[in-house]
Amino acid sequence: MRKRLILWLLIGVVVSNTAQAQLAGSAEHVKTQTALSVDNVHPGSYFQIAVIAALEAGWHINAHKPTLDYLIPTELKLEAVPGLAFGAIEYPKPISLKFEFADETLEVYEGRIILRFSVTVARDEKPGFKTIKAALRFQACNDQMCLAPSNVDLSIPLQLVGLEQPAQPINTDIFGATGLSAPPDEPAAAADNEIARLFEERGFLFGFLSIFVLGLALNLTPCVYPMIPITISYFGHQGSGKTSRVLVLAIMYLLGIAITYSIVGVIAALTGQMFGALLQNSWVLIGIAGVMIALSLSMFGLYQIRPPSFLVQKASDLSSGAGMLGALSMGLVVGIVAAPCVGPVTIGLLTYVGATGNPWLGFWMFFVLSVGLGLPYVILGTFSGAIKKLPRSGVWMVWVERLFGFMLIGMALYFVAPLLPDKLVPWIVFALAMIGGVYLGWIDQSAASGKTFYWIKKGISVAILAIGVVSIIPKSSTAGVAWQSYNAAILEQAKIDGRPVILDFTADWCIPCKELDRFTFSHREVIDATKPFVMVKVDVTEFQSPETERLRKQFNVSGVPTIIFLAPQGHEVSAARVVGYLGPKEFLQRLQRAIPAQPGMLSQ
Repeated sequence: MRKRLILWLLIGVVVSNTAQAQLAGSAEHVKTQTALSVDNVHPGSYFQIAVIAALEAGWHINAHKPTLDYLIPTELKLEAVPGLAFGAIEYPKPISLKFEFADETLEVYEGRIILRFSVTVARDEKPGFKTIKAALRFQACNDQMCLAPSNVDLSIPLQLVGLEQPAQPINTDIFGATGLSAPPDEPAAAADNEIARLFEERGFLFGFLSIFVLGLALNLTPCVYPMIPITISYFGHQGSGKTSRVLVLAIMYLLGIAITYSIVGVIAALTGQMFGALLQNSWVLIGIAGVMIALSLSMFGLYQIRPPSFLVQKASDLSSGAGMLGALSMGLVVGIVAAPCVGPVTIGLLTYVGATGNPWLGFWMFFVLSVGLGLPYVILGTFSGAIKKLPRSGVWMVWVERLFGFMLIGMALYFVAPLLPDKLVPWIVFALAMIGGVYLGWIDQSAASGKTFYWIKKGISVAILAIGVVSIIPKSSTAGVAWQSYNAAILEQAKIDGRPVILDFTADWCIPCKELDRFTFSHREVIDATKPFVMVKVDVTEFQSPETERLRKQFNVSGVPTIIFLAPQGHEVSAARVVGYLGPKEFLQRLQRAIPAQPGMLSQ
């Protein structure tokens, strides 16, 4: 109580003696200006605005969350603007200082402070002028007194331009090298914003290290699994040389993978567009499945994987020149094989690279990503090359190759499963498991000698048969999320009713989309949590059709699955957008942050 009386006494004395000066006193000691993160603003774009306050030496203003509840907080308020959605305001970190008029240290700002907030422009906005009006409230103090609080009105003009005028980062001293960083207290949903934050806040070294770890994590995605048997089979036939030579071949194999994704990064940087459309095509999935079948045939001994003939024609030394070129070409192939699952995970990275327009940055980002992806295969390839040196390896290695052959056929089925009737897929799995289990366990005699391996072989075969039986057992029917097919009228009605909307962009040929339906949208907690939302499915199976093209441009969708959250007012909560697969737990976390203005909604 004593501290409060002292503080207000000081303010009262100052105000009573110099009333006219105090009415504008705080503003006299704080100079304000605004800045944008980009030079051009486009409909559908995301950028940041900064409010910069420069305090005179010896003066400070209270923190946004002041130490004492009766102190005047520093606060920025924004007026709503049609067609613009504002993110949460990022306030700077305060410092703790001791003043004569207070018995304890206070949280304050001094010097040059920067407040940031993100802006998302609606995709249907037309080029033209808009003005963002804001008010900055604060109270300036020095070591002896506090002045009357001030409200500084700010007017931030925006000019929306067409896409023919590309956007470039500006004010990099405020927003970082890209001008696209996301506020720390925004939901970390969009991978491109998160990546921008990493490079801005933690530096290039930590940013590239994070991308390397992301590359390692990509080995957990299903489309990468075929690389395992392909790698073992290819390098299993390269074991006639020294381990050092096999290691060199494995590094060339990694280089082939890296070249595939580095080229993707350069294309993304030069075009500013996504890479995923070509891979989101049913014929491409069929083609990849065909590659899986062709590679499986080599596992059954119909042919041996060798370098392409045009690579060996001019190679005088088969063991060095053609061998390295062959490993390089195999790396290029498996990089393409893994792309359908890797693509959705890296859409955020592609967006970021496309926004920077820097081909060198795109090249090195995806080079580091692919090194992380391919590093386990350097180790696996080196080990596989040494398998042939093991005693009696020729006997059981043949059986292992047959096992990998059936695995590749299974992966081919995985790729084309979205194109087949749902009721047919379990029976195909059953047939494949029966044939594979019986063949590997009882027909194939390549590994008949040796009791230990005999029982291992029988155990694996029985497990395969069990998988086949389980696949055709009828699943208990669980009601999932109640979806409506997309219609513009549904969105208009939701806006009138003041209800939020979830848009799920999906396609029949999209593998992660099927996994979302199977695992996430059938989860009981997810079903209950989404009841307040209007749930809308947007089918983009015909990815290049005029209607799909219009919706993709309207909602800025570059790949599927993409999940978009619309606030009750109709604008997108851009920071909550989901690209790729999310499990039930992660989706619920995203859902809770999707409509921050109505925290109680999801508990209804």
